Amino acid sequence: MRLLLEADGERVVAVDRVSRAADGYAQLPCDVTDPAAVDAVVAAHGVTAIVHCGGVSGPMVARDDPRVVVDANIGGTANLLEAARRHGVARVVYCSSIAAYGATPPGPVTESTPLRPLDVYGATKAAAEHLVAGYHHDHGVTGVSLRISTVFGARRRTACLIRGLLDDAAAGRPTRVRIPADAPQQYVHVDDVATAVRAALHAPGVAGAYNVSGGAVHTVAEVIAAVREADPRVRAAADPPDPVAAQGWPGALDLTAAAADLDWRPQRSLVDGVRAMVAELASGGR
Repeated sequence: MRLLLEADGERVVAVDRVSRAADGYAQLPCDVTDPAAVDAVVAAHGVTAIVHCGGVSGPMVARDDPRVVVDANIGGTANLLEAARRHGVARVVYCSSIAAYGATPPGPVTESTPLRPLDVYGATKAAAEHLVAGYHHDHGVTGVSLRISTVFGARRRTACLIRGLLDDAAAGRPTRVRIPADAPQQYVHVDDVATAVRAALHAPGVAGAYNVSGGAVHTVAEVIAAVREADPRVRAAADPPDPVAAQGWPGALDLTAAAADLDWRPQRSLVDGVRAMVAELASGGR
């Protein structure tokens, strides 16, 4: 994402909870739950737009400490929006999640589908979206929330079915997938997420929420087959089909609005994305 924005002539100031370097670029220490620290970064660097993809990054993280999830995802978003209000930052792009929907009818799931999250993580994503909309309405901070499906890529750090399959294959291990074989999965490659963020950042006057996914729904069995196509060493078995459990996932995300308003469409199919991931891992990407 940084390379895309710099190619547009943007000066990027990257922050993380701790000071570290990524791909040779320094990242400033800034905990989004600390309002003074957030405000200081925005003021010191003359920030004109904020891309907010910080916080607890999935329902599998801090599951036994829900207050941490709430503080990071709701409180952190409020701190960023307040800094934007105080310093006249007109544009905020918030990385929300498909988890904000919860279980839905089969689809298509449009942005007007009611948000009925099923876990604390999804609830924090839905709540943060409402904060983005509220700051836009009350204070003129123009925000776009991207409801992103499951992201995959070589550098993902949290639990990921695709990465688990590839790691097990490289180690010569079979994979036992504890998800029903017919459970619907909606993946999106990290490169497509980056272009969606870029599109939202540079769409003048556009506000509201937009679905971002790879454009197709695959069952768990189909995901395993796609990963095996990219790496024939994959040996895996999922739990038996369970049509009732499969209804607990969101239906197919409709991408019409993102195409119309942001001029964004996913470019990588699941198989193409997995092949790119295999190549990056083989070259040392982590």
